[in-house]
Amino acid sequence: MVEQVGIGVIGVGTIAEMNHLPGYQRQPDARIVAVADINQERAKAVAAKFGAPYAYADYHELLANPEVHAVSVCTPNFQHAPVSIDALQAGKHVLSEKPPALSTAEAQAVEAAAVTNSRVYMVCLNHRFRPEVQLLKRYVEAGEFGELYYAKTAMLRRRGSPGGWFAQKKLSGGGALIDIGVHMLDVTRYVLGNPRPAQVLGITRQKIGSYFLEEYRSYTPADMRGIGQRPENWAGDADELALAVIRMEPDITLYLEVSWALNLEKDVTSTEIFGTKAGARLEPFTIFTEEMGRLVDRSPRVQPIPYSETHARAIRHFLDCIHTGEQPLSDAKQAVVTMQILDAIYESSEKGTLIVLS
Repeated sequence: MVEQVGIGVIGVGTIAEMNHLPGYQRQPDARIVAVADINQERAKAVAAKFGAPYAYADYHELLANPEVHAVSVCTPNFQHAPVSIDALQAGKHVLSEKPPALSTAEAQAVEAAAVTNSRVYMVCLNHRFRPEVQLLKRYVEAGEFGELYYAKTAMLRRRGSPGGWFAQKKLSGGGALIDIGVHMLDVTRYVLGNPRPAQVLGITRQKIGSYFLEEYRSYTPADMRGIGQRPENWAGDADELALAVIRMEPDITLYLEVSWALNLEKDVTSTEIFGTKAGARLEPFTIFTEEMGRLVDRSPRVQPIPYSETHARAIRHFLDCIHTGEQPLSDAKQAVVTMQILDAIYESSEKGTLIVLS
């Protein structure tokens, strides 16, 4: 029989309550032991909801609990790296929400802690576990597209600024780029085989700022992305829009486009890759090629899954890695590369220059 893994969850906001905790509940080899949150009343309520015997206001107490073998870090961004390092040093395996850190240096410190303490560290980049993403990666590995040389990816919201700590750089590390851009960057590099970045040219902007929409008045905070409920200037100082051209080895160019608030017709999520033999689009999954001298669009059958299910599959992978000792798909090394790219985009925008990565 597979040994049960005692789980602790640090930070019990929406992402923990809606995705991580239900995801662990579904795993027969996971037992939710404890939760921690600076709001102890909320911690107690969530612990009761998910059957956790312990609820703490101080996460260090959770890390001291010998029944906890692994933790999910679901805190605000600025705590991801320090809490992960504390957990790794306490001998716990770590599944961290994205982004892995606020800088490359922080991500490198996390990687060092994972190596030193021989613990599994994984970033919960759950888009990797979408069935269409997994299928596209299989096609790439089978050589379906020939030499890949160009990709583009975008996540654009007409009005989807989250507000709160998300929009404050000192707490979040950035705005739309580090929040939703990290997903699009990661999933595209993943299907391309995680090519190393060489050069980055980036632009970030904050132009629209705070706004109110009457249609959101009746929404509860749990239903919305922080829109319409705050009379103060909750837009903060983080980027609403980020654009980047990333040249990767050996010779692949990636165009990244993300925004929280853009005056476009409707929200857009799109990833496309292009090779010498064929190209593909993820949403909806389609392969563009030629057969018998004719241009052909092929649509392999693949059933999309709910967002919560992608988290459950990421959690399943995390637990499997704990049992086997294998490296996760989104491990500490990839976390460092991700932060190098994000740092370079922000630096390029600030300086107005191309950034060359060593």
